[in-house]
Amino acid sequence: MKTFLFYDIETSGLNSTFDQVLTFAAIRTDLALREIERVSVVVQLRLDVVPSPGAFITHRLSLASLITGDCEYDATRRIHALVNQPGTISLGYNTLGFDDEFLRFTFYRNLLDPYSHQYANGCSRMDILPLAVLYRLFAPMDIHWPDHDGKPSMKLELISRDNALVTSGRAHDAMVDVEATLALARKLFARREMWDYCRTFFHKDEESSHMGRLEQRKIGKAGTFYLGIMVSVAFGAKHNYMAPVLGIGPSRVYGNQTLWLRLDSSGLPGEKGELEDPDKIFVIRKKKGEPPLLLPPLDRFWRRLSPEQQDLVPKHMEALSKHDQWFAEFIAYHQGYVYPIVPDLDVDAALYQDGFFSSTEKKEMAGFHTSFPAHGMACAKKMTTPRVKCLAARILFRNSFDATPLEDAFGELGFDEKYYMERIRRGQELDSPIKGFRNDTRYGVAQALDEIEDMLADGTIEKFDDEQISLLKEIERHIQTM
Repeated sequence: MKTFLFYDIETSGLNSTFDQVLTFAAIRTDLALREIERVSVVVQLRLDVVPSPGAFITHRLSLASLITGDCEYDATRRIHALVNQPGTISLGYNTLGFDDEFLRFTFYRNLLDPYSHQYANGCSRMDILPLAVLYRLFAPMDIHWPDHDGKPSMKLELISRDNALVTSGRAHDAMVDVEATLALARKLFARREMWDYCRTFFHKDEESSHMGRLEQRKIGKAGTFYLGIMVSVAFGAKHNYMAPVLGIGPSRVYGNQTLWLRLDSSGLPGEKGELEDPDKIFVIRKKKGEPPLLLPPLDRFWRRLSPEQQDLVPKHMEALSKHDQWFAEFIAYHQGYVYPIVPDLDVDAALYQDGFFSSTEKKEMAGFHTSFPAHGMACAKKMTTPRVKCLAARILFRNSFDATPLEDAFGELGFDEKYYMERIRRGQELDSPIKGFRNDTRYGVAQALDEIEDMLADGTIEKFDDEQISLLKEIERHIQTM
């Protein structure tokens, strides 16, 4: 049976690699959006996570409220089972822009398949945000689409407020946001033909069909290319969340990516027509079945582009034709582009760089799940694959709450928990801080305390209410004990 699983998460910060899920809320419905069940999961704050004060004053979760939650490992297994229930279409509001990557890294570091909810057992994903943008642009219906500071806004809390999608609770509470998303989806669902069409944007096998509706344009000797329009909230309200694009072919390195050049980009094709620095011209790397959404350049869509965009397209197309050799070299560069390797990448962040789990790793993962918690340490000691062994050691460290000294046992796994925590505490102060997959560094204690000090400073503190100030002081005390 196919079902929708509307979900939302609140987190300890914005870093999908090193922060953690604190609350997970979901409502499962049938395909007619009738509720079947709802689930809430609360997760204990891990001892190795430095909470971001900005996150906590937004979702307003207190550290005390998290104490009775599940440990991350148990909570993650429960969430993984929910999104992997056969036939589940998991979705939310901007889930493909934020929540889904958070879940992938959460599954990965807890030795669960990070991708199975995307394809296995009839499972797939959607996202209501890009659909809402399409409806706002082309089928506004009776929905009040809000403005903020004189500009269009797609913030869920504003849409919910202006349309009374929920009548109790507050924004950034996971279940309240799920209820608001489901209520919005039901409004969109009322225009059933458009709803069904929009769902095809999230089917990988429909990608070629959408591309087939685009126009083909020949550009000098460089070849023939697809001309279309992409829709994404990332393009901003100034341009009606739209951008004219030219498909420049598939990536030769990453089989799930097609490459798209924004025709409203500045600097095309370069003053001298030479490929001096191709990185200066941004290319969108689109994955099949994921946003941005791709529309044909039909007049009813094209006229919604800004006048500036419409003016730039023919000029840039002509310039590319005059510099077709430059364009051919530009295409070759981006088609062969390989993401740079991050040296000394932390194992928690190695999902993309180290790739899929091997069959041997999966066998050891399955054995660990069967053994945990009673025999998890013994199982980990027998592991032969370095990545899984290291992740298993961290699971044991993060989720062991008994009084048994584990220091000697961790040493046998090659994990020095004291050095690990010292690196977290000192953060960017170290010469070799913990690195993420974007070559960023892990958030540390000093950084968090500096942020809290700035927030509680005279003048700034006036922006917060009593509850937020109390949360900041609670977080400050917690971080100081680390």
